[in-house]
Amino acid sequence: MRVTLDRVITLTAEEAESIIETINDRAQEIRSLMITIASMVALVMPGMEAVGILDFTPYGDGDDEWITDDDWEFGDDFECGDGSVIEASLVDDGYKNCRDGSDEPEVDDDLDGEVIRGCTDSDALNYDEDAIEDDGSCEFEEDDEYGGCMDPDAMNYDAYADYDDGSCEYREGQACDPEMYDAYWEYENESFTFYWDADLICDNEPHNLTVIWTIYENETGNWTGFQNELTYETYYQDYDYVNLTECCVVSGKYDIFATFEIHGDYSKAVDWFGIEV
Repeated sequence: MRVTLDRVITLTAEEAESIIETINDRAQEIRSLMITIASMVALVMPGMEAVGILDFTPYGDGDDEWITDDDWEFGDDFECGDGSVIEASLVDDGYKNCRDGSDEPEVDDDLDGEVIRGCTDSDALNYDEDAIEDDGSCEFEEDDEYGGCMDPDAMNYDAYADYDDGSCEYREGQACDPEMYDAYWEYENESFTFYWDADLICDNEPHNLTVIWTIYENETGNWTGFQNELTYETYYQDYDYVNLTECCVVSGKYDIFATFEIHGDYSKAVDWFGIEV
């Protein structure tokens, strides 16, 4: 007959806390011991390698005893360029097992499809006629300013150009965007007068450009009802200032926006916030 006795041990909070603390102390001692052992192993490893007990150097990195024909005992072998011999299975494995690297075939860049990179600008001092992809290394004479197309959206954009010479070329139907070069305002007798210079950035031919000015209340964001526009003819590097006056605007704090319109396309021109008059 088997009798099973179940016994329940009840511990006080102090006793349970003491047991947990003891377990943590033992775990810390074991951790410290492991760190000490690892440190000792790390210290003796170089000495063990120096006396030849262990060798941690990857095969072929310079301090190995290279196998020769006299002590080769395995199957197929491969003779390196310097006369040493390695196992044939090590050839072309991605590592140079021969001291001279003769077990790894040379990679032909042309056959491998690698793109030749260099300076592709024929006007540069270091132009490379064999280069297919420009690597940004082109050099020019310091005193020689270089003109070209500076619009990144153009087909013939030139990152090396010192100034835009108006030579940008665009795909057929590509928009020629306007740009606000300068703008400022004056307020007098409850009237805003806006002055600005906006030209086209890509075309010497004149185009009609419309600039729309709109005034909003700063605190509420509501439209004040004031909106006026001016349409005029401009072209690339026009450099002509124009102006427009909006009357009967009482003193207050306003947000003022200007919008370009050309050939039915709209874009932001100016945004002034918190103009107080």
